[in-house]
Amino acid sequence: MVLLEMALSLYFYFMKRLIYTFLIVSMACISLQAKYEVRGQVNLGEEWQPKIFMAAVHNLNDYYRTSSKLIINTAEVDAEGNFVLAGENLPDEKMFYRLYLMKNDNTDFDACLYVGGDDHNFVHLVLDNSSEVEVTADPASLAPFGSYVINGQTDNLLMRELSSIVFPSFYFYKIQFPTELRFSEEKLHSDLKNFVDTCQNSLVALAAVNNMDFDNFFENNKEFYLQFQDRIKADLPNSPYTKNFKRKVNYYLGGEESGTNMWKWLSFGLMGLLALSLWMNLRKKSEPVNEKEISTMVTPPLTDKLTRKEQEILACIQEGKSNKEIANTLFVEVSTVKSHINKIYSKLEVSSRSELQKALKS
Repeated sequence: MVLLEMALSLYFYFMKRLIYTFLIVSMACISLQAKYEVRGQVNLGEEWQPKIFMAAVHNLNDYYRTSSKLIINTAEVDAEGNFVLAGENLPDEKMFYRLYLMKNDNTDFDACLYVGGDDHNFVHLVLDNSSEVEVTADPASLAPFGSYVINGQTDNLLMRELSSIVFPSFYFYKIQFPTELRFSEEKLHSDLKNFVDTCQNSLVALAAVNNMDFDNFFENNKEFYLQFQDRIKADLPNSPYTKNFKRKVNYYLGGEESGTNMWKWLSFGLMGLLALSLWMNLRKKSEPVNEKEISTMVTPPLTDKLTRKEQEILACIQEGKSNKEIANTLFVEVSTVKSHINKIYSKLEVSSRSELQKALKS
């Protein structure tokens, strides 16, 4: 009987130790589980909703794009402007994310990003599942993220430094006289290049390059963009942004992914059809071909009047895409799309999309 009691006592002792050890290990595993946290304080005026949104930047075109599909987390903002965004649903690789507020008359589907002045309502961050960041707006400012300060890892301190270059210049673009505008654009481009050259973090440097005006500066700075493309291929081989950037560079180079090959083969096809039509008409010996018919057969199509980029935009118009959708497809600004469309209208002597479609069919 004594031996049985001793055996039971030892059994219960070891079972308690085993359960205790299991609980300790489980708690340790939970504490080691990756989890991000972004906290801070914003200036919440009456016109702003007391809610902060966190959007993922899945590709470079999403950097300044608002869409309900991009929202991955939300948090309430209290009366003092405090908020906490936390979770464990981010990819392992660091990516760009944007925090922003919406005005009372906005919804998830029509949110706006405001730059400069008293309405600046967003910040960009670099995050993964282990990130801990604090973003605090200057209480002396009226803007939700006015003169904000970031505390956290080095990459987000660099993102704040980048924003201090981009947003003041971006804002002043809108109010300067045309004679001053080009000088300001060139200064911003130069400042961004200097930032990229000195920034050791390739992801943050990519954010700087993505803020450059490719339309105005790519042609004279090809070597810079190509060298940077090699840099991110080496440093960010698995990042989706690397492929995005390659496509963008290829577009401005006139490479395969920009649609050049498509238009080349389309041109060959049109030439082939023209040649076939001419050959079939010449075979009709019983029906003499007058000069007017020959002139009609060899007249080039309307699209020959257009540049390659204008032809690409024309193709998007024929697909029924809006100006914004065309801009996203071709990695250009909406203003650039509008400018090209005006040139297309002028060259084809039309004044609207409906007239354009009729001209192409005739």
